[in-house]
Amino acid sequence: MVADGSVLPFDAKQRQMSAPFRPFFLIAGLDAIVGAAVWLPSAFGIRAIGPTGISPGDWHRDVLLFGMVPAILTGFLLTALPRWTDRRAVSPLTTRLLVALWLCSRGIFLFLSHSTGLALSALLVSTVLLIAAGRVIASRDRRNLKILFLLLAFCGGNILAAASYQVEFALRLALASVVGLVVIIGGRVVPALTVAYVESAGGRISVNRSAVVEYVAAAIAACALGLWVVAPQAQLTGLACALAACGQTMRATQWNGWRSAASSTVLALHIGYGWIIVGFGLLAIHILAPEWLGQAAAVHAWTIGAFGTMALAIMASMIRKHSRRAFASSVPTTGAFVAMTICCLSRFLVDLLPNYGAALTSLSSTLWVIAFGLFLVAFRRMLIPHM
Repeated sequence: MVADGSVLPFDAKQRQMSAPFRPFFLIAGLDAIVGAAVWLPSAFGIRAIGPTGISPGDWHRDVLLFGMVPAILTGFLLTALPRWTDRRAVSPLTTRLLVALWLCSRGIFLFLSHSTGLALSALLVSTVLLIAAGRVIASRDRRNLKILFLLLAFCGGNILAAASYQVEFALRLALASVVGLVVIIGGRVVPALTVAYVESAGGRISVNRSAVVEYVAAAIAACALGLWVVAPQAQLTGLACALAACGQTMRATQWNGWRSAASSTVLALHIGYGWIIVGFGLLAIHILAPEWLGQAAAVHAWTIGAFGTMALAIMASMIRKHSRRAFASSVPTTGAFVAMTICCLSRFLVDLLPNYGAALTSLSSTLWVIAFGLFLVAFRRMLIPHM
């Protein structure tokens, strides 16, 4: 069983060496560290500017949203889509060319031109979209059309950000697209791995997923995200976000997350998905009662809590499955999940305890770097087999 919930036999050695997730998960981890590391001096009160002249805050935002996230999505989708669509995997040459494109976009973003680097990032996402669309359309796989739509929306946000046109709208569009992708992918990965883990431990589990709950929760979440993109302060948007939080809570409770407490990776998947719910709830509070809470709390619940935790957990799961170490545990991996959780909680407290904002922000940034550093320590031999 692989991290996307499907089961296929394979030549472990050959597949591990050529699997697209390997280079992309490696560079995603490194990029996550670099993106936060540039932010760290300003978090500690030291004046600094980004490598291409923009502010550290804008730089770290763009490098993570349009650098780390595309790398993780590319590695995951290029590995999972052949199984989802029953089509052959991309060639090693295609993987190498995509890695080269990502490295070019990062190098230019870091040292030459912020906008050109973002444009090349959009080109990478567009290429992945075309590859995915070819497989989905050829296999007549309607189930994954929504993934293509969200990739297209994310690419659109990336292009607008690169052109510096309607930047706030572009960032909301990109962020909402990734939230949607996490909702879809998480809905496949989290319950599948929960069942696999419980059964591997000799237990029995039945995940009874109501079709009504699934469809209603998905529809409300899609409406809430769409409304937030086009009308971020409308009262209707706040109500939709509150309903989305309730709908996603009902959906997630079907997955029996408490049965996975003994596996740090599976538990982290449930915690990461839980931050999606928290993000919707916090966004509803911000819109309906803006004097109580800023929007940053909801955004960071998604970007740190959901994206950060789910990224670590899904990457760990996929690496272990392809390395035939399904539910192996390690101290660095568990430490990475713990660090990411405290990282998100620390950033959330910035809005509640403004007098300690600088200390909490620096703590959060440091823990983000530690979390991804521990991830690379834990999986370095699987991502770089010759080490």
